[in-house]
Amino acid sequence: MKLIRITDPQTPEYIFTERLLTASFPKEEYRDLAEQRCNTAQKKEFHLMLAEKEGENIGFISYWQFDGFIYIEHFATRTELRGKGYGSEIIRKLHNRETNIVLEVEKPLTSIAGRRIEFYRREGFTLCKIPYAQPPYRKSENGIAMYLMFGGWNATKENYEKAKRAIYRYVYSYQEQ
Repeated sequence: MKLIRITDPQTPEYIFTERLLTASFPKEEYRDLAEQRCNTAQKKEFHLMLAEKEGENIGFISYWQFDGFIYIEHFATRTELRGKGYGSEIIRKLHNRETNIVLEVEKPLTSIAGRRIEFYRREGFTLCKIPYAQPPYRKSENGIAMYLMFGGWNATKENYEKAKRAIYRYVYSYQEQ
């Protein structure tokens, strides 16, 4: 499997990732698509990676590169390929490139959210139970209660604060009141 960076929103590869993003996440969990295209084309710290294997588009992972860690914003595989080990392969591929990783997960209030947390635990991530709220992508929406998970570094209060500050500032353009 290869992870291929996409920087041109006009390509078929980008269109695949955008369709998978909108099919895999509720609208309140991703930014406006015009802004997503702008990030892809113009923000050097934003990485949109196509997961491709033997010429077949498997899924994508998007992340932000910060000082000392990366933050995974979105990660999805094609619905019909889920449960076949591709997600683990993508995470391991990324983890081989990057030492410290942070991501958001929904609180385990549903079986799907619980399975997602267990997936990341199997991949070596630790759940940080310090209260965290994903800021809204749009002004008309509310934040979402979530947790952060850490891969490659400890889920300490210090690392939590460092990650939260960077995510709020650069990913969400959000300042706490």
